[in-house]
Amino acid sequence: MLPFLLVLSGSDLQPELPRRWAQFSRSGALSHVRETVEIATGDRGDKAEFRYKLRFTKRSLRGKPEIKWADSATCPAVRSVIIGMRNIKMPSPAPYGLPDQSMSITLDGIGYSLTAPSSDNMGNLTISSNTGSPLAAWVDASFKQLETCWTTAAS
Repeated sequence: MLPFLLVLSGSDLQPELPRRWAQFSRSGALSHVRETVEIATGDRGDKAEFRYKLRFTKRSLRGKPEIKWADSATCPAVRSVIIGMRNIKMPSPAPYGLPDQSMSITLDGIGYSLTAPSSDNMGNLTISSNTGSPLAAWVDASFKQLETCWTTAAS
């Protein structure tokens, strides 16, 4: 019974990623492909530098998820991506029904999301958007920057 429930829940029994504190993703509405990068704090290096460890997971309707790893110790782009997170232009609330507020809804395209600590004391934020947003630009640029960093072995 347990294996059946794990299949239904979507669990892939991925390797553990301790000290995870953020993640970003993009998901094609029509392609049904979801790419997620989880960010964790790694072990300190020889020079007491702060290290990051990333896990990339690509899921599609068919087959097992593809899992890859990156580390700031071996790929400088990791640190660059994380620093760039602070420069995303944040959206403001846009309640429906107010004057000069669009009521359009996009059903296709690519969904983007980011969950990370916020500048508020002990706060967190989650934002999501579609193609053409500052978040989409940062996520796409981050995936591009990290392309050469991924390895199949967890470090």
